[in-house]
Amino acid sequence: MTPPPAAYDLTELQRDANKKYAYSAKETLNIMQSLYEQHKLLTYPRTDSRYISDDVVATLPERLKAVMVDSYKPFAQEIMRKRPLQTKYIVNNAKVTDHHAIIPTEESPDLWRLSGPERNIYDLVVRRFLAVLLPPCEYEEVDLTLNVNGNVFTTKGKIVQNAGWKAVYDRSFGMDEEEEETQSLPPVQQGQRMKISSVQVTNGKTPPPPRYTEATLLTAMEHPQAQVEDKNLRKILEETSGLGTPATRADIIEKLFSAFYIERRGKELVPTSKGMQLVELAPPDLRSAALTAQWEDRLARIARGLERDTKFVEEMRKYATDLVAAVKASDAKYTHDNQTRKACPDCGKFLLLVKGKRGEMLVCPDRECGYRKSVTQVTNARCPNCFKKMELRGEGDNQMFACVCGYREKLSAFRERRESAGAGKRDVAKYMEQQKKEEPKNNAMADALAKWLENQKK
Repeated sequence: MTPPPAAYDLTELQRDANKKYAYSAKETLNIMQSLYEQHKLLTYPRTDSRYISDDVVATLPERLKAVMVDSYKPFAQEIMRKRPLQTKYIVNNAKVTDHHAIIPTEESPDLWRLSGPERNIYDLVVRRFLAVLLPPCEYEEVDLTLNVNGNVFTTKGKIVQNAGWKAVYDRSFGMDEEEEETQSLPPVQQGQRMKISSVQVTNGKTPPPPRYTEATLLTAMEHPQAQVEDKNLRKILEETSGLGTPATRADIIEKLFSAFYIERRGKELVPTSKGMQLVELAPPDLRSAALTAQWEDRLARIARGLERDTKFVEEMRKYATDLVAAVKASDAKYTHDNQTRKACPDCGKFLLLVKGKRGEMLVCPDRECGYRKSVTQVTNARCPNCFKKMELRGEGDNQMFACVCGYREKLSAFRERRESAGAGKRDVAKYMEQQKKEEPKNNAMADALAKWLENQKK
């Protein structure tokens, strides 16, 4: 039996949005803010809790009625039919801090009003909300052991008896990637003899650990204790929020991109030469999560009245002063290996070619100058041949789209092609919304009432 997962907090939602839609942590947070503030469809997003408190239980029926739309309706109806609601996997007062888990509000959605990304994030939250209120997934597990001439082989398989909460997620949803792959096994009995049809020997290699994606980096930031050797410090990190908070981790990652310490290759995050040099140049204790644990411990002692805050502040000032002095005294040097021969038009220094989050750009190495110029920009425009995202290159009238498949198209030609294709879904949605705001014209009832009033006056 597999119980349903807990409801979403912000970090878990950012992880799943990155896995399924490749949204960055910052993008997911911005979309959540829109669904919370503008559409009023989801609860407060900046939360680190995955449960709700007892006082929210009374509102669950109204929230279920609100999501009885589209493909969610049969699941919401199934949950409502089985009263009382099963809440043991979503209610936990002890694990609710300032804000409870992210769940739908009592506001019924007009799905057509949502943008594509908003619809995707809303879908994630609603499916998780329904899943956590459904029964566990029940299955029969089969352990098969085969003895072939004294060589023992084992395998496992599962036979689902009741899909339970997993019925909310179809195969195309792709949210069970981390689970062990299961296989279907034929009916077998103890002691049964089987015929071997073929044997194959394959060679394999142990690959290195995979690079971080934003999803796995968020996990590492939330649980950094695996990187710390000291048991006491590991315990402190387990009891705190890790590196950053759910509300700040997205901004931390964005700063790594904007400072060109990391770059994205597909879903993978790769350190740049600048980033790797920075790690080597930084003092050792700044590179370890142990420092965060030590500070968290000191702050906890201050909160309990076991230590004076003024003493901690003075130590921090001295620590910062010593760090700056150590950096100034160091003979280590940072070298630009991405320097071009193009001069900055503002200060004359040679520009650096960097790969930003949305493409390549030329950047002045002088921070006070701050000059930047886009070289290529990854867009959402899709190639008409292979449907991959195209890059926008060049400047002014010479701007053109380029695809990895070799397709090229001038920006002016792209705009003409887009205009000739007609209005898109978003244009239609805006038109319908505008029509609702306008007063109805040639209304038959209004005309009839007007005539009746005229007759009455006569």
